[in-house]
Amino acid sequence: MDATAPPPARIPQALRASGTAYMIVGTLIAAVAAYLFQLVAGRDLGPTAFAPITVLWTIQFLVFTTVFVPMEQLTIRRLSEAHHTAGPWRLFAWVIAGSVLLATGFGLASRHRLLDGQWVYVPILAILIAAYGGFALGRGVLAGRRRFREYGLSTLAESVVRLVLAIVILAFGVGAVGVAWSMVAGAFVVFLWRPFHTETSSGDVPVSPGSARALATYVGANAASQTIVAAGPLVVGALGARPAEVSVFFETFLLFRAPLTLAYGLIARVLPPFTRMVERGERSTVRQWAGRLAALGALAAGAGLLFGRAIGPGAVAMLLGAEYRPTATIAGYAAAGVAIATIALFAQQILIAQRATGALAVSWFTGLAASAAVVALTGGTASVRVGAAFLVGEAAAFVLIVVSIVWASRET
Repeated sequence: MDATAPPPARIPQALRASGTAYMIVGTLIAAVAAYLFQLVAGRDLGPTAFAPITVLWTIQFLVFTTVFVPMEQLTIRRLSEAHHTAGPWRLFAWVIAGSVLLATGFGLASRHRLLDGQWVYVPILAILIAAYGGFALGRGVLAGRRRFREYGLSTLAESVVRLVLAIVILAFGVGAVGVAWSMVAGAFVVFLWRPFHTETSSGDVPVSPGSARALATYVGANAASQTIVAAGPLVVGALGARPAEVSVFFETFLLFRAPLTLAYGLIARVLPPFTRMVERGERSTVRQWAGRLAALGALAAGAGLLFGRAIGPGAVAMLLGAEYRPTATIAGYAAAGVAIATIALFAQQILIAQRATGALAVSWFTGLAASAAVVALTGGTASVRVGAAFLVGEAAAFVLIVVSIVWASRET
């Protein structure tokens, strides 16, 4: 390496940089505020009136994690490159528009069954999806331009504004429709930090086959990943489990997924340093990080399995009631699988930095196939089969992600 070149990017040092604390604290507060929103609105409205809110929340969550997170990450990746000052905005605009159309069509088709038969929820759903598309792009620009403080504040504000508005709306007795509008309002707070109003953020990178392919493969990877993470209760029910067993499985995995949920708010912090590593050709450093993450994933999985089996059942029962107490086996699978999934989420940022989203998709679809094989070929209760499938699928995808990182670092 040229002696005059800048020193290699080191992630531990980068994580101490200005703004990292805002991202960590913002993510934690946002998670608490999101939980309080569900608690306050659910208790005030009651199960029937709150049902459309849960549908809007679920649709927004699936679209955001599957489609908009890849847009945010690819925006960060592009803006972290030294020679790029804009992203493929037209491509992303089409993706947001398509997501709005699909979500609106689903809302129309399921209005009577899921949205209490009220037309007003359909335009709310459309605006909600469009708003969170803008929210994802805005945060992507903030992180890509190393405005990590503003990224953390926007993450915090989105959740807190939604909670405060919901409390005020419920206090005035506006009801579920007003609460739905509070969900929309939260997404617009990112624009308070004017992410697109800088002298270098104007313009657009033409929609190239590479940009479209990267987004498509990343979306596919996230779809497979989210299926492994979130489809478990549906599979347990499809295997003939009783409603009580489905509820125990759902609540157990929902509680243990907390670290993974928090990680989604922090991955934007590690992508820029990884991108600079790749740009500088620091192949040995990238391989070292692959080894470190592989070791960390193995240790976390082992610790999670032991923790889940020993403490998990009692913790779930204490929080939700004795009727929700899972077996030690299920709790162990949940904790170990989530531990791997969380480390894998950080590891895959290296593949994004390497522009290897195709390898990322292969990794997650292989993990999904491994999960399906476990469900099909093993015995035991529905919950045990699906819990084991979750752990195996996460482990298989993680191993392939690490191998792909090492392979890509040898080629580049």
